[in-house]
Amino acid sequence: MAVTLTSIGACRNAVPSWGPGVAEAKRNADNAFAGFAMRFTNVQRDAKFAAARPLMGQYALTPSRLYRDSSIWTVHNAPDSSQALYLDASYQNGRYLFSAKPVAPYPRKLGDERHYMRLSRLADDDYEWITIVDHGIGPVPAARVGDALGTFVTSFEGRTGQDVVADMRSTFTRTARHMGRLLRIDSLRTTVLADGSTSLQLAIAWQPDSIRRTSPAFAAYVDKYVVPTIWRLQLIDRAGVRYMDAVGTPGRIAITARAREGRLVALAGPPRPMPDTLTLHVNALAKFKIFRVGFESLVGDFTIERGERERGFMMRFQKEPEWHFPLAMRHLIKSPLRRPFEGRGTELRLSVRDDLGSQTMSLRHIRTVVNESAIMRWLGSLGASAFGDFEGASEREENRFIAGMFEALRKDIAEF
Repeated sequence: MAVTLTSIGACRNAVPSWGPGVAEAKRNADNAFAGFAMRFTNVQRDAKFAAARPLMGQYALTPSRLYRDSSIWTVHNAPDSSQALYLDASYQNGRYLFSAKPVAPYPRKLGDERHYMRLSRLADDDYEWITIVDHGIGPVPAARVGDALGTFVTSFEGRTGQDVVADMRSTFTRTARHMGRLLRIDSLRTTVLADGSTSLQLAIAWQPDSIRRTSPAFAAYVDKYVVPTIWRLQLIDRAGVRYMDAVGTPGRIAITARAREGRLVALAGPPRPMPDTLTLHVNALAKFKIFRVGFESLVGDFTIERGERERGFMMRFQKEPEWHFPLAMRHLIKSPLRRPFEGRGTELRLSVRDDLGSQTMSLRHIRTVVNESAIMRWLGSLGASAFGDFEGASEREENRFIAGMFEALRKDIAEF
């Protein structure tokens, strides 16, 4: 989804938001995109993490085996009955290397990352996962990143669809060409309404055939897992007013939004600005082998954080959704599937902070609790199958594609 938005959100108006002047804005944006380009360039892992990673992919939902395997962790049996793994990652000698460490500092150089993964045993079959990822994106103020994102998502305001597409293709020529290998804009329509707001209807199609010759494994993965997935994301306030709607159908993505005065506003009715406290509604149905597996009515709190030194989003899910499983599996659905939504629930936080050292940090923080059971083993087997298909050639080709996108953005910005 983020790659999809990057492909259509690049516009001339977004660049100045990165700094107080054009030169500073270009430097800040270039640093951020360079840091992410490094992250996806020739990715390698030391022996310890290379051995641990596939096990984590296979047993994430049934982690008792992971908890007992001392070869995975770099911190053992901490006072809170947890095991932990630190990873230090950086770009050096033409490769991005992940190394397992007893401890890892906050990133000090552009593109460096620190990973912290902790597995705690709470009860006989309850395990808590916490994952924190810090990534250095240069000394850009967090508020500037927030401003750039705000301009990015409202860049269609007051403009025709043809103007938006023409701007993207003329200002971000290389980026549009690169992303056009995988995604095609089927339609981009805007309507300027009498109240001064502008509505957007955007339709995008996946076209993995266009990358099949150069990235056959990645194209096959997109065909198998991405194209068939059906999903919907909506941002809705406490009164039931919708502010964003994104729908995925097989091979297609449709996005509906509305903006006024540089802010997203309600999709219908008076153009009330989107509040910072909303609910996120998610439906998803994916294809695994011969099965259709998913959920609907997953509802969580969605909070936009606008601190002086930090900007970001906090999501917390405390309500179990309605599950969609094959009939033969439904008899296994019992209390363990409720466990991730009990208590604090499952949390996902995405943010940018500029008060943790010389580097501004892109942060990702995930927390959840799982309860081992037959249904979790079955779900874990599906996830392990998808992970196995991704690991290897498909992952290398995807990394190369994403790194190419960020390098294209850098070259386009250099000519701004």
